Amino acid sequence: MAPEDPSSGPACARAVHAALRAGGVNFAVSLPDSVLHPVDRLLADDPAVETYVCSREDEGVAMAVGAYLGGKVPVALMEGSGVGYCGLILARAQIQRTPLLMLVSHNAALGEAFDFHGASRAAAEGVLRGLGIPHVVITDRGQAPLLVQQALVTVLGQKTVVGILVPPYLFAGA
Repeated sequence: MAPEDPSSGPACARAVHAALRAGGVNFAVSLPDSVLHPVDRLLADDPAVETYVCSREDEGVAMAVGAYLGGKVPVALMEGSGVGYCGLILARAQIQRTPLLMLVSHNAALGEAFDFHGASRAAAEGVLRGLGIPHVVITDRGQAPLLVQQALVTVLGQKTVVGILVPPYLFAGA
C-alpha cells in the first residue's frame, strides 16, 4: 500500500481535526453537508468530542454557545445558507462575548460548481461581515491546520465568533 499524499483531501481533513482537538475543541454540532462531512465524521468518531446533529443551523449555534457557557470549547459545522439563518443568535453571541468557531461550506470561495449554491454563497460572508465576525477562507490545504489553530486562539482569546470558510475542494477525496 502506497503512503498517503500529505497534501490530499483526506490528509487535510485529519489535519483539521487534529488542529481542532489541539485547540481544545471538545464539543461539535453540525448540520451535515457534502463538503464538511469528512471532518464531521472524524469529530463524531472521536470519543473526546461530544457531538450533536441539529435540525437547523441556528439551533446548532445556540447549542454551541450554550456548551461554551457550560465549560466546553465548541465548533459548529454548517453550509453557508445556514449562516443566513443564524443572524440573531450570532449577534447575541457577539454581544455577550461568547466564543464559537464556525466551519462553513458553500460560501463565496471559488470552486462552487452549482448555481443553486448562489444564495448560500451570498449569505455566509454577508452575515459574518455585517455582524463584524472575523472570517477567513482556507484556500491552501497546507495552511488549513494553522488557520484552524489561529482561529481558535482568536475565538478563545478575544471571546468572539470566528468563521472559517471551506471551499469544496479542500477535503475532496476524503
